[in-house]
Amino acid sequence: MGVNVKDILAWCRRHIILVTVLTLVAVAGFTYVNLQVLHMTSEPAFCQLCHPAKGFGALAEVDSWEHSGHAEAGVSCLDCHGRPGVVGYAKAKLGGLRDLYMQLTITPEEKLQILENPGDYLVPSEHCMFCHTDEGNAEYRKKHKYSMQLVEMRMLDSVKNPEFRERKGLPDIMTDTFVGGIHFDHNFHIESFEMECNSCHFGIIHRDTSKSDRMNMCLDCHSENVDSSAPQLADCQSCHQAQYDLNLGKGAKGVAGDESLMWAADVQCDSCHVGADDGQYRPSAESCASCHDEDYVGIFNDWASDTKSQMEELNLIRSEIERQLKEADKRKRTTTEAWTLYEKAIYNYRLVRNDGTFGVHNNEYAKEILDSVALDFREIRKGLNEAW
Repeated sequence: MGVNVKDILAWCRRHIILVTVLTLVAVAGFTYVNLQVLHMTSEPAFCQLCHPAKGFGALAEVDSWEHSGHAEAGVSCLDCHGRPGVVGYAKAKLGGLRDLYMQLTITPEEKLQILENPGDYLVPSEHCMFCHTDEGNAEYRKKHKYSMQLVEMRMLDSVKNPEFRERKGLPDIMTDTFVGGIHFDHNFHIESFEMECNSCHFGIIHRDTSKSDRMNMCLDCHSENVDSSAPQLADCQSCHQAQYDLNLGKGAKGVAGDESLMWAADVQCDSCHVGADDGQYRPSAESCASCHDEDYVGIFNDWASDTKSQMEELNLIRSEIERQLKEADKRKRTTTEAWTLYEKAIYNYRLVRNDGTFGVHNNEYAKEILDSVALDFREIRKGLNEAW
């Protein structure tokens, strides 16, 4: 004898509590599975299935991201390629369905054509302002009244400045003019010339552009305004403050140093940066040999190699300490002093990094700074282990 719908409904009425519990469990299970699917398909590892190449450019978007400052800071694909908030996340995921459809239906040549000619809509300036400015973050939150975060799906939705920006050791690009080790007035360029972020930073993550390429882009514009206050090629100190600070043995918080030997000997910038007039601004170890003997090239390389290794080690420790501090915050532990010390350490670490020479401008001072960063990290760990 078959079971009909009336029998099922009658059974459900007789066992209403059991049915309710089973329904709630089913709904919770369905929701959990779907959230895990959303998480999985939002990770760079999933994006890499369609962008598997190594290096830079089309098809290598994930690999180039992995070697970027954004990856170092925990900024993932959907943090840039999706608007902040729950609605922005949902729209980005729906857009991903379209991308999946195209992946299955278009030719490899058509895919490359699309990837090599991305539109401005991929990362609007509004996205950059949300993380890198206080005002932009506040304006976006004010304009979009819907919830920014229901569950933790990505880092972007929890970003609230100035706290996020300061804990990442970042300046406010619209109010601070010392950004990335150089003097640059973002507000002036954006307001006066109506420039977008991608006017200068186009493909900052996924394009293989050298520092010389980026500086040439600046000088191309500045040379068109030679009669203005725009710094020209010879005005090194107008922009390159981190390099001057390292040479002078100053700039780091809580770390005093001495002038570099080159600075004390009145060695000028173009004595080492001999290719600047030809658009090649990076010096090489061979520049040293023009004044010293050939053995000095080895010293140059040793300085850079040792400093680079120390910075890589400190960056791994930094990542772990940031994770521990966030975990401590979730547990409602008092971390104010630890975060302040962390921000100081990150500021000093970035000073050496932004100098761009791995300590060659002033090896002794760079080492003192990085040693102070290591000491600060040890103090933070000690405090986290002792405080409960």
